Amino acid sequence: MTERLLVSLSLALIGLLLLGVALWLRTGRPAVLRGWMNPLSENWMAERVVLLGLPTVGALLVCVALVAAPHQWTALRLLAIAGMVVLAVPALYFLIAPLPLPGFLYPGWARRLRDGREARMRAFLTGQI
Repeated sequence: MTERLLVSLSLALIGLLLLGVALWLRTGRPAVLRGWMNPLSENWMAERVVLLGLPTVGALLVCVALVAAPHQWTALRLLAIAGMVVLAVPALYFLIAPLPLPGFLYPGWARRLRDGREARMRAFLTGQI
């Protein structure tokens, strides 16, 4: 096994592992895995990492592994490069912290928690609590 193939395989495995962890955290099962979406406090960085950071970095690592693979399939490499260009948008969105995350990124159970948290915050700010 060549060194280039070993690096490519390890990058792909790490990327797939990150994608799997992100999907597992999104399911919220068991309930311990819902800690990143705390209903009492807004842990915005944990939310950004789980919803946008882990999947984007995982997919980028898989694309880099395809580009670095020791094969001569030009079409696959071009497809991976196009994937990296497309993934640059969510990566930049992840890095710009003041931008709020869109609601469609949240799973249903987390969307309900977020909406309840926002309603409590609005009630607190308007003096209804």
